Amino acid sequence: MISNGRLIGAEHRVVTNSEFARTTVAYFIRPTSEQIMEPAKSLISSGAQPIYKAIPFEEFLKNFMTKGSDFEQELLLT
Repeated sequence: MISNGRLIGAEHRVVTNSEFARTTVAYFIRPTSEQIMEPAKSLISSGAQPIYKAIPFEEFLKNFMTKGSDFEQELLLT
């Protein structure tokens, strides 16, 4: 959503390997409930139109937790 559809997350999985060590670092960013989730202005100011509507983070999180990534279609402006 923030990249306005320009960056696509890759599917991934962990495969254990007995020959090499693997280190994973996870980090999380949590906006306030009122924070508006929308495409980054710098990506739409370069002439691209936004493809996702802006919604409060609380609504975004509620939808994601109940519908999973399937709710992405509901965010599309087109």
